[in-house]
Amino acid sequence: MTKLFIANWKSNKTVATAEEWLKAFDNSKIPAEAEVVIAPSFSLLLAVSAQLKSPLKLGAQDVSLFPMGSYTGAVNAQQLVDQKVEYVIVGHSERRRYFHETHQDVANKLQQAMLNGLKPILCLDDEYIEAQAAALESTDLPNLVVAYEPVEAIGSGHNAPVDQVQLVSQKIKLAFGDVPVIYGGSVDEQNVHEYLLVSDGVLVGTASLDPVEFAKVVAAAHPKK
Repeated sequence: MTKLFIANWKSNKTVATAEEWLKAFDNSKIPAEAEVVIAPSFSLLLAVSAQLKSPLKLGAQDVSLFPMGSYTGAVNAQQLVDQKVEYVIVGHSERRRYFHETHQDVANKLQQAMLNGLKPILCLDDEYIEAQAAALESTDLPNLVVAYEPVEAIGSGHNAPVDQVQLVSQKIKLAFGDVPVIYGGSVDEQNVHEYLLVSDGVLVGTASLDPVEFAKVVAAAHPKK
């Protein structure tokens, strides 16, 4: 079964350091069992898209809740598609915390992503599952991926227990249907094998900033014998 690996660079890197990362990351060692997505900030999408080599996919870290139009500062789904983006992260805990995004904002962003053929990665803490599902009640959600990201594990170095991830994944599937569920929260090469046993992939933050370290995480897609 294919496992999804999302490299969320967050607000890191310049064009020069992004290009260095792409040159250093060895695509030839990506396991056949892995789907690998690089999600740089908006300002780097064009540069990364130009340098990205198959089988790597391009992702974005956010999308506007509005369509194309008079919305100063917004980057809409149609523009992301124009930059060859395939995946988009929606509702990340840092967006909810620092930019005060509501469940309805996230639902509107998901709708825009779906309308334009993007594959959304919906990020949720355990406490958001029911409320977010309610906000999405009338939205058709093909290609949805849900990322369980416990807030306390984001960038803290304190990853969630595997049994907790398994339990919450079951709750997510009850709320959203039989969707792929991945885990995000202090994932690294030491713990990724455990999470891949109970999820469909991982959302990687800090460990994705170094190409060698991220390659070791992706290598975990090879089933252990």
